[in-house]
Amino acid sequence: MTLVNVGSSTHYSISWDNDPNPPGAPPLTQADGPIRAQQLLAVCEQDYNLMASWFPGLSLPFSLPIAVNIVPGGYAGAGWGPPISLRPGNGSGLDVVRYLLVAEVVEMFMLAQNKGWFAPDGSNEGAAGEGLSRFLSTEFLVQSGLGSTMPGFETSDLWLNSARLDYVNNIDEYDHAPDEKSGCATLFIYYLSYELGYNIQRIISAAAPTLAGVYQTLTGDAADPFPRFKQMLDTAFPSTNPDGTPKVTVIPGPNPDNPYPLDTLVPELPMSARVFWQMNPGRNVVNLNWDAIGADSVVVVSASEYTADSQVLPSGSDQRFVGAADVTVANVTPHGPPFDPNHGVTFVVEVGWSAPLTICTDIAVIANVPDAVVYVGPQTQSRQVTADNEPDTASKAQRSTLEARYTPEHHLSATVGEIATRSGQDLVSATIQSSKKKR
Repeated sequence: MTLVNVGSSTHYSISWDNDPNPPGAPPLTQADGPIRAQQLLAVCEQDYNLMASWFPGLSLPFSLPIAVNIVPGGYAGAGWGPPISLRPGNGSGLDVVRYLLVAEVVEMFMLAQNKGWFAPDGSNEGAAGEGLSRFLSTEFLVQSGLGSTMPGFETSDLWLNSARLDYVNNIDEYDHAPDEKSGCATLFIYYLSYELGYNIQRIISAAAPTLAGVYQTLTGDAADPFPRFKQMLDTAFPSTNPDGTPKVTVIPGPNPDNPYPLDTLVPELPMSARVFWQMNPGRNVVNLNWDAIGADSVVVVSASEYTADSQVLPSGSDQRFVGAADVTVANVTPHGPPFDPNHGVTFVVEVGWSAPLTICTDIAVIANVPDAVVYVGPQTQSRQVTADNEPDTASKAQRSTLEARYTPEHHLSATVGEIATRSGQDLVSATIQSSKKKR
């Protein structure tokens, strides 16, 4: 090995192997050696910052900068001691090099965290940590706009095409090979994220000696998660054909490690719910949990006053009316996996009155997804205002300031299925069933 260093950043010292006769492999070309090393040096810190955001408050447990060596060999692999050895293969793009570096460095962060993703003796990441490493390196590709998978690194099929044993409760701490154990771990972490809706930081921080422990820390549910996890996959991907012969399973779609979400039941729409509240004056932040609503649903909410105990409508609803108070609805925000484990909608009702009022809200789900998505103007985040956006006034010596008065928010919540309705003088429980169909 003849290493040539191209430079250092805060966390890495990047080199490439200039050996003209490496054993068992062709030497690195100009493009695959010095040029690729320089390209990696230019982007490695931004990739590090993304990883650091996943492991807040932690730093790498080694002296800096850590040596990173690009070495010759076939596509593709990596390892670390340190140093970190990257073998992208001649002709591979920079995305492969970055992917490999991320896959190794997140394991160093797991070691620094030392809460369960890494073997207790510090020897290796084990099957669960290997699954997390593969999940995170693929999420890096997604969040960096580099694609949705790295060909040849999928492992979920290794578990799906095995006996499908329980490696959620039974972690092999010393097996970090691409096999059915790490394949099960990879699938389960995707299940936590894309089926149950937990984000990367929460999954990582919920570290435990087993993946079942990670689930229990996240959800507060002490039940064994493996039976439901396996049942969903068995239903979606049977292990045998109708004649009983083994069936080879390949997950369709852009990421062969991620079949989620697998909740293939969707509401028959449109559908609506009417909820009666007592709301305080001012801004009321209202949440309704309802399994008919998802993160991409199209939801409309209206609000008005109502006459309590009037019971004049065939549906059993009290009578709504237009009163002297202004009642407005704003900020209607549906929620659900993969961003929130709870299905439903949050919205704001502004009550323009000096005392609490009885308010009726109608929540209508009119589509599971929009028929079209159109961005008008640049696709920027709210509140991203720069000096270039400021008006060119004749004099900026005196600026007017508009400051809102502080008024407390009121928060209300309900769940469809546990909503109260009035029947005469009695308050009884009503269950609204969501009618569903297969996609």
